[in-house]
Amino acid sequence: MNVSFLKKINYFRIFKWLIGIIIVLILIIMGLFLWARQPLSSAKHQATTLAEKKVGIKSVDHFYMSDLNRTYYTIEGPNKDNQKQYVIIEKKTGSINVANVKDGISANEAKSVANQKQRIAKLISVAPTIFNEKPAWAVSYFNSKNELNYAVIDFKSGKVLRFIANV
Repeated sequence: MNVSFLKKINYFRIFKWLIGIIIVLILIIMGLFLWARQPLSSAKHQATTLAEKKVGIKSVDHFYMSDLNRTYYTIEGPNKDNQKQYVIIEKKTGSINVANVKDGISANEAKSVANQKQRIAKLISVAPTIFNEKPAWAVSYFNSKNELNYAVIDFKSGKVLRFIANV
């Protein structure tokens, strides 16, 4: 009886079903990933549209997001005069602040300043933001003890405005 049952099992059919299930699972996972990224993609599109219409940004070189007390989206790109600018947009109000790239320190310099304050083991992000109504860099990272730290660096002077250790 067992021998006849084994003969009736079609291994090729089982293999096709397993492949089909795996493909469906992969598609579901990809769909969830795209769905989860949709809000950030939408925010980037809205920020880009605002930067182009209100400030005259011609193209987007970088998109940043920072979130300390408020959420800011930043578009980096050249204006119509080919001067690189950061267009920093507050998420809630839509207020726009513009900073010329040449008027402040770079992202690498902000990272270096934060590293002097406390050694960076793993960098999470370096993003332009607004702090006390002025442009700044928000640097978030893990130190060697795997503690989360934030440093807010003044955009123009490079001074540490706020340091939050072991969040």
